[in-house]
Amino acid sequence: MDKKEQILHYHRIDGMSQREIARRVGVCRKTVKRYITEYEAQVQSDPEDGANMCLASKPKYPSRKVECTRMTDAVRAEIDYWLEENAKRRLTGMRKQCLKRQDIHLALIEKGFSISYSSVCKYIQKRKEEKTKKPKDVFIKQYYEPGQECEFDWGEVKLRIGGKPVTFTMAVFALCHSEGRWAYLFRHQDNLAFMESHRNFFHDVHGVPHTMVYDNMKVAVILKPDGKKPTETLLRMCAFYGFGYRFCNARAGWEKGHVERSVDFVRGRAFTRRVDFNSIEDAQQWLSHICDILNRESGSIATGGKREALRRDLDSMLRFPGDFGCFDLLQCAVDKQSTISVKNSHYSVPDHLVGQTVIVQLYSEKIRVYDSAHKKMAEHERSYSTGSWTFDINHYINTLMKKPGALKGSVALRQMPEKMRELFRVHFADKDNGKDFLHLLKYCRENKYDYKDILDAVRKIRMRGARHITFDQIKVVLETRKDSPLEFEENQKTDAFIEIELGSEDVLAQLDGIMQGTAGGYKNNERRKRP
Repeated sequence: MDKKEQILHYHRIDGMSQREIARRVGVCRKTVKRYITEYEAQVQSDPEDGANMCLASKPKYPSRKVECTRMTDAVRAEIDYWLEENAKRRLTGMRKQCLKRQDIHLALIEKGFSISYSSVCKYIQKRKEEKTKKPKDVFIKQYYEPGQECEFDWGEVKLRIGGKPVTFTMAVFALCHSEGRWAYLFRHQDNLAFMESHRNFFHDVHGVPHTMVYDNMKVAVILKPDGKKPTETLLRMCAFYGFGYRFCNARAGWEKGHVERSVDFVRGRAFTRRVDFNSIEDAQQWLSHICDILNRESGSIATGGKREALRRDLDSMLRFPGDFGCFDLLQCAVDKQSTISVKNSHYSVPDHLVGQTVIVQLYSEKIRVYDSAHKKMAEHERSYSTGSWTFDINHYINTLMKKPGALKGSVALRQMPEKMRELFRVHFADKDNGKDFLHLLKYCRENKYDYKDILDAVRKIRMRGARHITFDQIKVVLETRKDSPLEFEENQKTDAFIEIELGSEDVLAQLDGIMQGTAGGYKNNERRKRP
C-alpha cells in the first residue's frame, strides 16, 4: 500500500484528522490535504467510479525544467545564422561544404561565447524537430477480397555459392488476402528478372491476381512530369496475363505493407541459418521449400485460417494463360573468332556464321542464338563474369579439320568436360593431331549423340578389355544402340516363324548338352512338340 492509499484509508475508514494522518504517514499536512481534496472532488463528480479512479491513479510530481543559462539570445542568433547558411549552400550544390555541429560550436568559441558542445547539439536538434514536426499518421486497416491484389518487391540476399560470396536479388510476391508468399532468386534487378519472376509466380500458383501492386521501381514505372507511366515490359505482361496494376506513392511503404514485411520475413527464415550452396539452383530449391513451409503453417493466432484463406485466394484468381516469353531480343555481329559479344561476355557460334548478323534471345540464365532464317544455331549458359569467353568445340569442327594442329592448345578443348579431355589426351592426341577425335565429334553431332553417350560407349569398350580406344570402336558401340531386338506378339507369329523358333531352341539345347558332356539337349533327345 503506497502513501496515497494509506492517507485515504485513514481518512475514509478510521476518520483520522489530517494532522494525525500526516504524523503517522510521515508526510507534510499540505500533501494530506491535497490528496483528500482530490479524492472528494472526484467522488462528487463521479459517485460510482470516482473513488476507484482516485485510488488507481498514481501521484504526479512536477518535473523541474533546467534551462541552459549560457544559451543566450546572442548565441541562438549565431546558431540560427549558420543553420540558414547551410540551407542556402544545399540549394546551390554545396552540401559537402556545410558546417557540421562541431564547426558551429568552434565558430561560437572563436567569437568569445562560452558554451558547451552538448548545449549546441540540443539546440540544433530542437530547431530541427520544430521544423519537421507534424501530426502522427493514422493507418486504417484494410480488408482485401480473395484473389484481388498481390504485392511485389525486391530484396537483397548475400550467399556463398561454391565457397564464393555472391549477392543476389530476391523477388518476393505476397497475396494480400491470405499472406501467401513466394520468392525467387536472380543475379540482377533488371527487366529479365522482373519478367521471369512474374512468369514463375503465375506458373506456380496456376493463376493470375486481378491487380499487382508496385512501388516506384524502374522496371515497372516511368516517372514523367504528367505522372507515373508503366514501362513497356509491364504493359507486355498486362496484355498477356490480363492483370491490372497500381503504383504506390513515394516513400509510402505502408501502402504495400504485406510485401515490405515479407521480404525481411522470408529472407530471415530462409537465409540466416544456411548461406552456403553449391549453385543458384540449389539456393532456389531451398528458398521454394521454405516458402512452401510458410504457406502451410497453421496453429498460431496469425496463421489460424491461413490455409483456407490461401485456398480462397487461389480459387478467385484469373485464368492462367500459359508461360510468358521472358527474354530480351538482340542483334549481334559474329566476329573473326566466331563469337558474339553480349553484355561484355563472348559466346561461340558455328564457324560458318562468321561475318553475319545473328539474333540473340537473352534470358537471365541462358542465351539462344538464331540465324537470319530463325533457325537455332547455339545455346549457352549465361555468364555474368565481365570479359569471359564461352566456347563449344562443336562450333569449330569444320575449321579444326583444316587446322588440326590448333586443337591441342585451343580454349574450346580446355572448356570441354574433364573426362572428354582425358579421352582426347590418352587415346587421340598423338594420332594425326587428333583428327580422329574431330571425326568422332562430327559424327556425334550429326547423329545427335552427347558427351554422356560417348563416355558410356568408352566404358563398355573398356569392360571388354580393350587397352586402346579408336573412333571406329566407339562408332560401332553407338550404332549397336540403335538396333534394338525385335519383339513379336503371339498373333504375329506365323507357322514358319514358330518352326524356326522351335528349331533354334533344339540347336541351343544340343549345344548345351555337348558343353555338359551329354548326348542331347532334351531328355531322351525328344523334340518339343508344337503347342
